[in-house]
Amino acid sequence: MTLFENILSDLDARYVDAVDTRRLFETGVGAMLRSLDPYTEFENRKDAVAMNEMVTGKYAGVGLVIAERPVNEGKLDLKEETLKSLAVDAEDERSPFDAQKDDGFELDLDAAKSYLEAEDDDAVKPKTVAKTADKKKVQTEIRVVTAFEGYAFDAGMRPGDKLVAVDGTTIKGSTAEQVRLMLRGEPGTEVSVDFERDGVQGISNVQIPRRLVKIPDIKLTTFLGEKKEGIGYVQLSAFSGDTGAEMRQSILALQKAAERADPSAQGLRGLVVDLRGNPGGLLTSAVDVCSLLLPNGSDIVSARGRGFPGVLYRSRTEPLLDPATKLVVLVNGSTASAAEIVSGAVQDLDVGVILGAERTFGKGLVQNVENLPFDTALKFTVAKYYTPSGRCIQSTNYAEGGGSDAKDGKFVATKVEEKDKTEYFTRAGRRVQDGGGIEADVKVPTPKASALEVTLLRSDMFNRYAGEWTKTHKLRDNFAVNDETYRDFQNFVTQTQRDGRVRLESLYLGPLEVLKKELQQSGYTTSKKELEALQNNIVREMERDFVAYKKDIKEDLSTAILSRYLPSSMLLDRSLRTDVQVTAAYKLISNPSKFNKILARNSDGTPGRERGDLAMERARRKRDVARNVEEVRMGKMRGVNVGENFDGLPRLNINF
Repeated sequence: MTLFENILSDLDARYVDAVDTRRLFETGVGAMLRSLDPYTEFENRKDAVAMNEMVTGKYAGVGLVIAERPVNEGKLDLKEETLKSLAVDAEDERSPFDAQKDDGFELDLDAAKSYLEAEDDDAVKPKTVAKTADKKKVQTEIRVVTAFEGYAFDAGMRPGDKLVAVDGTTIKGSTAEQVRLMLRGEPGTEVSVDFERDGVQGISNVQIPRRLVKIPDIKLTTFLGEKKEGIGYVQLSAFSGDTGAEMRQSILALQKAAERADPSAQGLRGLVVDLRGNPGGLLTSAVDVCSLLLPNGSDIVSARGRGFPGVLYRSRTEPLLDPATKLVVLVNGSTASAAEIVSGAVQDLDVGVILGAERTFGKGLVQNVENLPFDTALKFTVAKYYTPSGRCIQSTNYAEGGGSDAKDGKFVATKVEEKDKTEYFTRAGRRVQDGGGIEADVKVPTPKASALEVTLLRSDMFNRYAGEWTKTHKLRDNFAVNDETYRDFQNFVTQTQRDGRVRLESLYLGPLEVLKKELQQSGYTTSKKELEALQNNIVREMERDFVAYKKDIKEDLSTAILSRYLPSSMLLDRSLRTDVQVTAAYKLISNPSKFNKILARNSDGTPGRERGDLAMERARRKRDVARNVEEVRMGKMRGVNVGENFDGLPRLNINF
């Protein structure tokens, strides 16, 4: 500590140029923490406030998601270093938390950081897309990406609106971060927002009240199929402070609505909990949700660490969900941390079926946030958590790195290999493994987006066309993109490609440009010309994909146009009709014999536990022996009662 202080003091007093000691301190501490794992980090005042907003799901503002968008004029200036970094893979464009970071959050499509963010090492780094435009040369404007229901949406703001001024001050040339700060303020005050809307003449104005915005973790509660069938659906996007209360409210609403729809039936026959893309959040909120689903007295999750007392979380109340209700949990590769606690407990206790295309993310680490002086904070890893069967689902092992180990002293990360994974058993005796997330019980692959569709999404072509469409069309009942509109969209994309405002071949542009430069340096002029011909062929082939992937592109275009008029919950509800995994979950719940067979239940649906209980007990004894020394050092595990807080709930999106 003294050595660090002396170095900082000497640099402040005698370095050749003036230095910013605060920035030096943050750089030094950041480098030290970066050598441990991707989750341990120092949060300065701004970062600490942002992290608290993510964890609580609350902030004081108006309920807008805004972003900088290139003005649709001129050609894109593609730099060589940018071309090299263009992603080729069509999957995992954004990190799980990107869609809910803003408010007046600033939306950065290139960020990949969150409170329980995706892994940051080379082995498991989420693929991101580099910005293709030189920010210094490309003029930008501030557009609305999302207007939250109950807040800015109710005041009249819509996705696609271009912000012009805030409280009479023009925002031309301002960044999204600067505008975000202008929109925020003391709850109870109002902010005046001037904006332009495609298809509307002149500048519009709204007065939006500033208040404590609670972003609901549950984005949609609805029924699948006919309401009288009693199959509910809940889309759970994160785990913040009120998640348990929101989940309770959604389940109760579904149960009451199902009973009213068909009093003679069971009521809520099935429930689909959608955790796809859920990055996690608070461990205690995951426990709250589990307590609504699992039998009373069930182990939910345990956590242990070197300086962290062993803790066992257990359900202390009767579940709100009737045990006869068939439960299906949807997961994907972006289901992480607290979301994996829920899916792991459901799987280990054979309470429901896990359905997805792949393993979940595999984050089995627990972070603690320590408040520090000057409104800063330290977030650091303190423990690993274990599901009821005893498995840790962490997919990556981290080791302390240094200057000689990795670039910039970064941590050393290694994936858990198959040979190192241990077998465990669920309560019914089904085999599961540790060291790699939660494996789906039922595999249902999702259609992979075409290169054309990905390019159109990344270049914002759907939203850009939607803006043009609204200038000349009115939305009518039962709207759908017809063939005439689809052809017009194709022409719009083709013209934009010719103008140089979009590059259909951008997915492959990075490696192509690198190869072109190497061929040029080697003097292979013939090959260079053939490469240019290849680039043109790629564009022609992608244009033909307008026919091959017409259905998918039409759906994306419909969503972009409807987003100018409808709230996000209605768009999400509409998307369920074409979701293959939601359809598979619905069919599985409608097939009791298949559902029971997957969970190794008896034909009448009762748990077949004897074999599994014996296997779990043997495995538990074996682990207890191995942990004896560790638990003596750390202290015995203690039970924790699950707290409940149902105050201050946001308005939930319940669509019946």
